[in-house]
Amino acid sequence: MAKILLLDDEPSIRRVIALHLGKQGHEVITGKDGREGLDHLARGQFDLLLTDLRMPLVSGMEVLKTIRTNGSRVPVIVLTAFASIESAVEAMKLGAADYIGKPPQLDEITIKVNHLLANQALLEENQRLKEALEERFQLEGIAGRSQALQQVVEKVKILAHDPDITILLTGESGTGKELFARTIHYHSPRKQSPFVAINCGALPENLFESELFGHEKGAFTGATSAKQGLFEVAHRGTLFLDEISAMPPAMQVKMLRALEEREIRRVGGTKNIPVDLRIISASNQDLERLIAEKSFRQDLYYRLAVATIVLPPLRERLGDLPLLASHFLEKFTREKNKTLTIEPEVMTKLAAYPWPGNVRELAHLIELLVVMVPSGAITSAHLPEKFKGLTTAHTPAIRGEELSHDLKAATKSMTAAFEREFILRQLEQHHWNVTQTAQAIGLSRAALHAKMKEYGIGSQ
Repeated sequence: MAKILLLDDEPSIRRVIALHLGKQGHEVITGKDGREGLDHLARGQFDLLLTDLRMPLVSGMEVLKTIRTNGSRVPVIVLTAFASIESAVEAMKLGAADYIGKPPQLDEITIKVNHLLANQALLEENQRLKEALEERFQLEGIAGRSQALQQVVEKVKILAHDPDITILLTGESGTGKELFARTIHYHSPRKQSPFVAINCGALPENLFESELFGHEKGAFTGATSAKQGLFEVAHRGTLFLDEISAMPPAMQVKMLRALEEREIRRVGGTKNIPVDLRIISASNQDLERLIAEKSFRQDLYYRLAVATIVLPPLRERLGDLPLLASHFLEKFTREKNKTLTIEPEVMTKLAAYPWPGNVRELAHLIELLVVMVPSGAITSAHLPEKFKGLTTAHTPAIRGEELSHDLKAATKSMTAAFEREFILRQLEQHHWNVTQTAQAIGLSRAALHAKMKEYGIGSQ
């Protein structure tokens, strides 16, 4: 279950503890003093160190000092015959997680070892999840090379580093507002603290204040205990308010005060609670029009829109369509353990579609195709009925310098970009083995070489 290093200068204690922990499935390496212990630690990784404090040559205290100075985070339990508060406190200050008095009780060893290993596993899993989140929301991972998207990315890079500036994300539904909000958070100094998201459009009006600010016990019928609001939960992190236009007028007044004062008061409470967080809001509605219609406060708008990022719709960044399609195809085939390709004719149909649901609609379409097509290539015959009659004549105008304004040339360019990206990804997955890659995508080796030459893809 775990690899444990046990250090004690008394052979009988080493033998008994090692046998006891070994019966529980642990691998136990023993040493008679701190010098042997440091040698073992230098040669390999351990999940736990169990060490006596008083040993000849190198003491347990010296082992603790050395490994912490060297940056090791291995959890440590100390064994001491001098089970005084002073020795325990000294060991804790040096980085020990717990201590056990001598002579040790086997039941106590079992409880403390299992507890510490479980805590360590949770810490490591939490760290892995944080690292996975940060990797997922890397700016470099946002699929798209169009000029419109790159302008957004550059603005995000600048704004993310200021931990306090409030940001308003605008754009049509499905353009990726929450993705960008999370990306801003994980590129900011607040990334170690929570990212909390709420959809204002999905919240009943009578629950707004309690959900955002919390409530005290007995504040209203059903409030059987005190509850933190999302402002408190997101303390030191980021609070993302999606569909901010749906916030009721009465709540807009309280939101404005919370933003200006940097403090909130729970429903039914009398104490003001300081909060430190960044607010990112989003809307697919024209907030300036809502201000003119008197349904959204102008002063709140200016407080939320200190910085504004406008996310372009997919129809204005069609040059990114092949890359996005390739990204979603790879994602869903990996999740569903399938191998599929997309025929160029499909890209022609996709390029001719107006994408009212934007990137979200494209993701859902690719997921559906991956589920419905058992294997081989996705063709235009697999597309839903709304795509069947589309031709290049239906393709909307393409913005950006990355594609020709001629529709036929644009479609050809998009197909080529998709094909090049797909071949590159397949080559990377097969470690640039041309023969294996050709077999995987259904081309002859000569045909793949020809494609690589055509697209300027060199062998690695």
